Amino acid sequence: MIVGLTFVVLALALAWALWCVVSAVVGQAPTFGHRIGLLVLEGVALVVALVIVVGLVVEGGRTTGAVVEIVGYLVAMLAVLPIGAALAHGERTRYGSVVLAVAGITIAVLALRTGQVWTVTGAR
Repeated sequence: MIVGLTFVVLALALAWALWCVVSAVVGQAPTFGHRIGLLVLEGVALVVALVIVVGLVVEGGRTTGAVVEIVGYLVAMLAVLPIGAALAHGERTRYGSVVLAVAGITIAVLALRTGQVWTVTGAR
């Protein structure tokens, strides 16, 4: 279930990043729609992070290093989008869309890596 949720975040983040890339290519600055997409993606990432933290507490059996790594990825995943939004807000040109696309790709990579660590460290 956890890996499925991380793939949902991965797919949403890549779709949103692609939308931002297309906007940058056509010379469009981030719009209100981009910000709504950012909020939706952040909300989904927050729900996934809460589910994973509850899973870590309930399931147990992972080493301290694995738990620290997973929690670190979750914290980074939740911090990237607000930072990207703040940077894009300051850059009101097409490069603001590029900043958002980079944030979306970063979220996708962090979600993928979280799922990988969860899967590898869960087998005992």
